[in-house]
Amino acid sequence: MPSDRIVALGVVATLVVFGAAVATLDVRADPGPQARPGAAGPATTASRPARQVLLAAAQGLDDAGSARLRFDREGPAGRGSAEGTLSWGAADAADLRITDAAGASLLRMVDGVCYLGHDGTAGWRQADRAEVESLDPGGAGAGGYAGGWLTALVSNPGGRLHLVALAGRLSEVGPATEGGVVATHYRGSAPVAALFGADQNLTPERRAVVLAYYQQQGVESLEYDIWIGEGNQLLRLRESASGRAGTQVTSTVVSEPGVAFEVRAPGPAGPGGPSSAG
Repeated sequence: MPSDRIVALGVVATLVVFGAAVATLDVRADPGPQARPGAAGPATTASRPARQVLLAAAQGLDDAGSARLRFDREGPAGRGSAEGTLSWGAADAADLRITDAAGASLLRMVDGVCYLGHDGTAGWRQADRAEVESLDPGGAGAGGYAGGWLTALVSNPGGRLHLVALAGRLSEVGPATEGGVVATHYRGSAPVAALFGADQNLTPERRAVVLAYYQQQGVESLEYDIWIGEGNQLLRLRESASGRAGTQVTSTVVSEPGVAFEVRAPGPAGPGGPSSAG
């Protein structure tokens, strides 16, 4: 029979070995995001409720107050793109270069007043921010609403993200890479009436115009793909609207939140049109 001392030492040795094995299994089971093959960094949004993540990202853009943006649109109305800087909040301003079915143009906004000037054409068309859709030659229906193309260009993208978070049915797709940055991909879907019904910035009259437009187009709901990076940063928001004429997809890329810039109301354009104006 072994002595009590030998048995005790054997138990201690077994516990030490077992403890080491458990520790080894724990490390192998979850080595951490940096140690996973192919991982580029921590996924800070993973396993958090989608609504919480989207609301935090929307608030982050509200706090940033400005951003460098790129917009792309493709659908029945043709292709369009815009790129430049936008600020919102206490000092609404925008300075954007647009290329769409109407040609190349500049869209500026100073203190909520929008100015649109086409290359090669003297003068600037002007409208209040709430009526900027009236500047779109393709505008149809009451108020000249044209599906929100120009409205999107002078609106904080965090505002639409906030509405999707409030009114949408949300799901997490999983990890992704967006613009070379580690992100989490989300999807959302919201009935048009619920989405714009949650927008407290719309007057009842304007809301009726917007809803009438989507009804005429046969669009009942809007679908969203959203990429959120580390620190609750919105990287890209893609909206898809499917109706009688086909599907229109608009993508908004946020490349630099919090960018500082200045923009002035344009004076009368000289020869060569707005592109040569100060």
